[in-house]
Amino acid sequence: MQAALSQEYYKLLHKKLTWFAPAIIVGLMLLMPITFDDSYWLVMANFGSSQWILLVLIIVGATLFSMEFQHHTILTLLYKTPNRRTIYLAKFVVLFGYNIALHLFALGLTILFNTLAIGGHANWLTHYLYHQSLLMNTIMTATIDLGMSLMLIGFLFLLSCLLTNNAVVITTNITIVFMGQSLSSILLHEHPQFGSWLKWNPLNMLNLTFQYANYPVYHKLTQLTTGQLLLGTLSYALFFLWLGNWCFKQRHF
Repeated sequence: MQAALSQEYYKLLHKKLTWFAPAIIVGLMLLMPITFDDSYWLVMANFGSSQWILLVLIIVGATLFSMEFQHHTILTLLYKTPNRRTIYLAKFVVLFGYNIALHLFALGLTILFNTLAIGGHANWLTHYLYHQSLLMNTIMTATIDLGMSLMLIGFLFLLSCLLTNNAVVITTNITIVFMGQSLSSILLHEHPQFGSWLKWNPLNMLNLTFQYANYPVYHKLTQLTTGQLLLGTLSYALFFLWLGNWCFKQRHF
């Protein structure tokens, strides 16, 4: 396992995008004050970093599997580490570690931007949402977003093990991130008679972070509490990761 982890970390750290991505996130976070003039919401939402982190994870994560399938470098990896579950787990640990690093980076930037009064200045100790301080809200937003991104990583791995074309994997996942919530809302609106089970569809779980940040609006759309969304998100994450591992073990090269 240690050898597999070392290989995956080496590949991740030697990708240009791994180091270029944070600069992209900084630029996109700086654009948020132009759209929103509520300094407290900006800080609590980590300057809208959630979707941009997901975008980076999709592009970087897709190369961990589908690019290796496409260029047949997976065969070399299988030769060095015959146990497929070890390979799968190593890739997951590395990408989720990168995910945590990006969220900590965004949280650090949020603290810096607030200190510099970019988009206005907000008092960290002010009670904001759920009778909690703004600081606690900000940390909770980042933590909850980790759960949502975990589900996306699970789906990304599953799709990467089913398809060999890297571009298709990336395009499909980006479409889900930016359109999944709207598709779920349409389903729930068009088929209210099936709402009791349609509300548990995986696309609805993409609203988790947004609902924590704006409960009154998103609760009407999701028809689930934030706790239910979190439970559904983590359940789907485990299911997608398990199914992806099974598909990887069954795949012939």
